[in-house]
Amino acid sequence: MLKIRPLAALRKLHLHFQEKTFERIWNHQEQNEHSKKISILLTRFPDNGSRFISLLTGYYYTHASIGLPEEQDTYYSFVRKGFIVEKASRYIRPNWKPLPCQLYEIPVSEETYHHIKHLLHSFVERKPSLQYSNLGVVLSLCRIRHKRQDRYFCSQFVAEILKETRATYLKKDPSLCMPKDLSRLPSNNLIFQGTLPEMVRSFTGGINELS
Repeated sequence: MLKIRPLAALRKLHLHFQEKTFERIWNHQEQNEHSKKISILLTRFPDNGSRFISLLTGYYYTHASIGLPEEQDTYYSFVRKGFIVEKASRYIRPNWKPLPCQLYEIPVSEETYHHIKHLLHSFVERKPSLQYSNLGVVLSLCRIRHKRQDRYFCSQFVAEILKETRATYLKKDPSLCMPKDLSRLPSNNLIFQGTLPEMVRSFTGGINELS
């Protein structure tokens, strides 16, 4: 044990140095390059699956999606039935309890923004072949890295987009990223916390028609 501890401490120091270096580089780039923003929406559904994931991860929010501000109220993600393009207002019904949510913004360059947009639209085109990865969730909770073609769970998908486009720094492999990890990205800016109805009213001027 005495031989392992110095190595563990050295690894921790190295990771800390990497993170701080990235933050300095990011802050410099943000001042000079970033003119666009992307959105990450975290929500929690009132079902047993969400309660179970929350219990295992120790984090309240259990679903993640990514959006582009120019496409108001539209977010891309994975759910049990596969890849979806979802409207936040879809989950607003008179007889439903308002869903809690957090909305984050990440500043990106014009080039990165268009790269993300292109990737998201490529997922839309491939929608019939995309499936939700139940196994991926289990492997992630067990901290086992994995890669399965055309299979994702929600936060893995968001993290994969961020990694592929180098939009921000990820401490973990996308296959290990849960909603909790997306809330802790170094470039994140929390711009809203509350319920989905409040968010839609705040950012679209009213609740859109249900899709």
